[in-house]
Amino acid sequence: MKLVVISMLILALAAMAAGQISKDLENLANAERDFAAETVKVGFRDGFIKYFADDGIGFGPEPQRTREVLLQSPAPTGPRKVIFNWAPMFGDISAAGDLGYTTGPVLYTDTGDNPRPPRHGMYFSVWQKQADGSWKVAIDMGVNVPSAVAGMDTKFVAAGKSGLSKKPSEADYRKLDWDLWGTIAKESPVKGYDSWLNKEFRIHRAGIMPITDRKDLASVARQTKFEFIDGKVASSNDLAFTYGKYTTVNEPKEETGYYVHVWRRNGSGDWKLVADIQNDLPK
Repeated sequence: MKLVVISMLILALAAMAAGQISKDLENLANAERDFAAETVKVGFRDGFIKYFADDGIGFGPEPQRTREVLLQSPAPTGPRKVIFNWAPMFGDISAAGDLGYTTGPVLYTDTGDNPRPPRHGMYFSVWQKQADGSWKVAIDMGVNVPSAVAGMDTKFVAAGKSGLSKKPSEADYRKLDWDLWGTIAKESPVKGYDSWLNKEFRIHRAGIMPITDRKDLASVARQTKFEFIDGKVASSNDLAFTYGKYTTVNEPKEETGYYVHVWRRNGSGDWKLVADIQNDLPK
C-alpha cells in the first residue's frame, strides 16, 4: 500500500513539474511575441535594445554584444523602409525554467516608394531569465529562406519532453562542439551528425528551408571544424547553447562563418544536438 501511495505521489509531483515547465515556456513564447510586436512598433534598434540582455550576442556578421552596439549607434531618423516581424512556432525550456529557445518565421516587408516583394527568414533565439524574473535574449541567429515557412499567425508547438527524471551530473558542455567535430572527422558528416542529433532537431542554413528529418542530412552535412567561443548552460544542467566559428574542411567549396548550437540532455542524461544554425561570412 505504501508503495502505491509513494508511486502516486511521484506521478503527481512529476505532473506538477511538467505543468510548471509548460507555463514557463508559454511565458517565454509570449516574451518573443512581445519582442516582435515592440520591434514592429518602434523599429529594429529600439526593439532589440529593450529585449536583448546586456551580454546578449547577435551577429553582424561577427559575434557582438547587440545591445551595447545599438546603444552606441544613433537612432534612425525618417520613415522606416523595412518592417521586420516574426512569430514563435517551436521552442523548449530547461527544467529549471531559466534557459530556453524559440524559433519561427520572419517576414520582411518593404515600405519604400518602390517596395520589393516580401522576403522571408527563420529566426532562432535563446533566452535567459534574469534576476528580476524577466526574459532577455542571450543569443540570436537568423537565416534567410526562399519562401514562407509559416504565417505570422502560426501556432506555437512545444518540443517533446526529454524524459530526464532527475538533475543530471555535471558535465562540461563546452567540449561538445569539439566532440561533434571529432565524430564527423572520424566517421562521415552524415553519420557524425546522425549520432549526435536529438530525436527532435532543427538545422537552419541560409537559402534553404529548415531541415527537421534525418533523410535530408546529406544535403547539409559537411566536413566541418567547430571553434568554440562561448555558451551558457541552464542551472538544471539539461539545456545549453554554444557558439563559435566554423570552417568546412576537405570540401570542394570551403566556407567560413559562425554557428549556434543548442544541446539537450536525453532520458539517459546524454547531451544531444537539438539545433544547429550556421551563417557563412560574406565573400
